[in-house]
Amino acid sequence: MSSEPINFQNLGTPIYAGARYSPEMTRIVLAAKEDNDKNARKVLVGFLKSALQLALISQIQTSGITESSESSESSDSSELKNSKKNISDTSSTIYVIPIPSRASANRVRGFKHSLVLAQVLATTFTSRKIIIIDCLILSRRVRDQAGLNLSARNKNMAGAYKLQFSSTQRIYEHILSRGNHEIYILDDLVTTGATIAAAKLALASGKIPVSGALASCATPGFYALR
Repeated sequence: MSSEPINFQNLGTPIYAGARYSPEMTRIVLAAKEDNDKNARKVLVGFLKSALQLALISQIQTSGITESSESSESSDSSELKNSKKNISDTSSTIYVIPIPSRASANRVRGFKHSLVLAQVLATTFTSRKIIIIDCLILSRRVRDQAGLNLSARNKNMAGAYKLQFSSTQRIYEHILSRGNHEIYILDDLVTTGATIAAAKLALASGKIPVSGALASCATPGFYALR
């Protein structure tokens, strides 16, 4: 399967998704989120790994680590090999910031859905070290996004997140003091991008740079694999 990163310019942040949003993906997301289905969660994490691989390759190509591809087959093979090698560069740490759910949803489920996805990803992604920074919290009550149109979603999520002070300090200590790192927002699903935009705004208030966003699946406008 070929791949191509997509940068949604309205957000100014690349969004990488491992699968196209579909009714089947909806069932998988709900099974993991509402039923604590471990097999469904494994599927979502698998797609997050694909998204992260895609993001890292994009970062390598953008930074110029990998030489521009040429028409010859040997050059294409060399480029892919160099990309894979640099993906496994253990000197670079990946920081993942999960999107928080509503506190009421967490209480009903008994766990934090995106945080658990991030934890499983961190323990199973072997190419790089992943550190989870659970620093975002809701700053006010928000409605469930399901069933809301684009305008309502944007209004619902505008200014919805803020940074936890202790976690912000940890970010400065562990991230901003080091030059070789990537920081990604993580969510299970991206539809309109309103949630990602709200998270990015909160992180920007703490001067925390974001390399991109990772999602298990996304609607066609954000779909990064084809």
